Amino acid sequence: MAARAPLFNQQVLLDTTPLPPSIPKVTEIGASSAPLLSASYFIGARCKPYGDDYMLCKENAHGKGELDCLREGRKVTRCAASV
Repeated sequence: MAARAPLFNQQVLLDTTPLPPSIPKVTEIGASSAPLLSASYFIGARCKPYGDDYMLCKENAHGKGELDCLREGRKVTRCAASV
């Protein structure tokens, strides 16, 4: 057996780097999966244009556009919070 004790890191990592000013600020929804799942039909109906823009951005970025699609993702979150 190894003489070294196992090291586990289960802390939450927070990125304190500020986002660019071009990305709008939005608060998180703060709901668990159960209320979001029950409201998903209504969220999807109301926020379809924003969701379509986000999915189009992700498709055009080919998996490399995390920062490029943040603006669209935050618009989806803002719309979902308004439902």
